[in-house]
Order: sequence, then C-alpha cells, then structure tokens
Amino acid sequence: MYSLFWPVISCFLITALMLQVLYPLAHRLGLLDIPKGRKQHQGKVPLIGGLSIFTGVSVGLLMADASLMQHWAYIGCALVIVLLGALDDALDLAVSVRLIFQCLVAIAMMWLLDLHLAHLGNLFGFGPVELGWFGPPLTIIAVIAAINAFNMTDGIDGLAGSLSLLTMLVLAFFMLMWGQQDTALLAIMMIVALLPYLAANLQYFGLRKVFLGDAGSMLIGLTVIWLLLQGSQSAASSFRPVTALWIIAIPLLDMAVIMIRRIRKGQSPFKADREHLHHISLRLGLAPRHALMFIVGLAGTAASIGALAEYLLLPDIIILLMFLLVGAGYYYLLLHVWRIVSALRRRNPR
Repeated sequence: MYSLFWPVISCFLITALMLQVLYPLAHRLGLLDIPKGRKQHQGKVPLIGGLSIFTGVSVGLLMADASLMQHWAYIGCALVIVLLGALDDALDLAVSVRLIFQCLVAIAMMWLLDLHLAHLGNLFGFGPVELGWFGPPLTIIAVIAAINAFNMTDGIDGLAGSLSLLTMLVLAFFMLMWGQQDTALLAIMMIVALLPYLAANLQYFGLRKVFLGDAGSMLIGLTVIWLLLQGSQSAASSFRPVTALWIIAIPLLDMAVIMIRRIRKGQSPFKADREHLHHISLRLGLAPRHALMFIVGLAGTAASIGALAEYLLLPDIIILLMFLLVGAGYYYLLLHVWRIVSALRRRNPR
C-alpha cells in the first residue's frame, strides 16, 4: 500500500505555500474582504483560504491514489464549487446563480458516484426507511443546506475553520474505526489543509491574516455532505443517518433557526443579518476568541453525544427525538435570547 506520509505532508505544505503565493495575487484580482456594513474587521483581507485548501487537498488525494474514481469525482465537483465561490467573492453573485450551480453539483454527485440519500435508517424498528424516488430531490436539498450552513458560520475569525476541523476529525474517526479507509482519506486531507489556514486566519506565528471566502466555506460544506453521505448511505457505512445530524448540529441548527426567523419576518431566508449564534455571542459581551471557544465547545458536545449514542447503539428514533428536543430548545433560546438576558440582568443587577 502506498504510504500516506508524503501525500499528507504535501497537502500541508502546498496549502501553506498557496496561502503565501496567492496573498499578493488577491490584491491584484480583487479577492479581498473590505470592511463595510456587517463586516467590522480591520483592513482588506485576502479571500484565498478556500483556493489554498482546495489545491492542497486535491494534490494530496491524487498523490495518495489517483486511480480512485471517488477522488476524481470529488475534485471535479469541488472545483465547480470553489470557482463559484471565488466568483461570488469577487462579483457578489445573485443567490439564484449560486443555488443553480449547487444543484448541478448535487446532480453530478449522484450521476458520477450514485451518491445520494437512499434511506433514513431504521427509524421505527422495522428496517431501513427507504426513500425511493424522494431520495434524489432530498439529496439536492441536503447538499444546498450543508453548503450554506457552513457558509453562514464564517462570521468570526477561526469559527468556520474550527467547526470544520472538528467535523472532519469526528468523520475520520468513525470511518477509520469502521472500515471506510479510502473515504476517510478525504477527511484526513481536509484536516491537514485546515491547519495552515487556521494558523493564518488566527494570525499565529506572525502569519498574515486570510479568510476562507465563499470559495472556502462552500467547499467545506460540500466536503461535509459528501462524507456524510458516504459514511451513512453506503453498503459499508460507518454511522447511521440520525448520527449525522449530531455531527453537524451547530451549523445545521443555526442555519435552520435563522431561516425560520427570516421567513416569519417575511424576508428571504438567504438575507444576510447579524442574528447568528456568533453575532449574539459577541453582543452578549464575549470576546471573539471566547465566542469561538464557546461555539466550538457546543459543537464538540453535540458531536460527542452523537458519537456516544452511536457507540451505545441507541435506537434511531431515540437519537432523532433527542436531536429534535435539543433543536427545539436551541430555537427557543435564540428566539428569546434578549428577553432571557434582560430578565437575568434584572434579577442579578451589578
């Protein structure tokens, strides 16, 4: 078996190199995040994290095993998403354009690898709930949801990258433990590529700040749903579909609550605002790094609950009901957060 040492090292080094090579090019090409409106960072920050991660992961996968069709299929679909995101970063594309291409990528996934939602697991104790003809349209919805869920988490330094790193670590663990080594390779490459990006994004080691950009956050969302489908829907699955909900609980619930709130207000569910969990954390007085640790801690707790439930082989319906209960609590808290905070402050005045 070909050693993974050099592919993994190459993935890391190429990602790190691309972050440096693309930095000056970003200024010439206009791939910059300029502070205005909801964006309150200082200076023009290059949006090159996604392009760098894609390059490193692609090279790493091909070095590890260029004969696997799933690697070529992933690289092709990811390339479309990264180019779409880069164009959105530069030109601010219409929502409809982004959705059309996200749909096309979902269709390509199903056509190239037959990668789709085929069942929902043994929810009622009578065998797998087969989706039949509903599978493909639900897969398209799932792909769009995952891409946009992680895109919406990219609001404070390190958050999208850290949540992605946590998700990839959990997925790699499940897949390595339960015999999906070829699929786990993608998660491992993403982990390795995220490390130099996070170092730059959080400005460790004196590195210059960069952002993921829509290219990066959408790439991560695509990779997550790609691995969730392979991990829960294949013949040699590593975890059950209901467990997948816990693995991405915080991005998924945050997106769902925000979209429900916007629809109730008569707004577009894709309308940008400052009502996400990370925005609320900052407005409650947490420093950005403390908000980062708080949200990643929540995500880690949720993923741990899912992993424990999977290990204990709790019935699917119990795992689902637990998730729905947590989701309902999350929705209530975010919907009434300011009323709750005001009541606590009246009860415990300083």
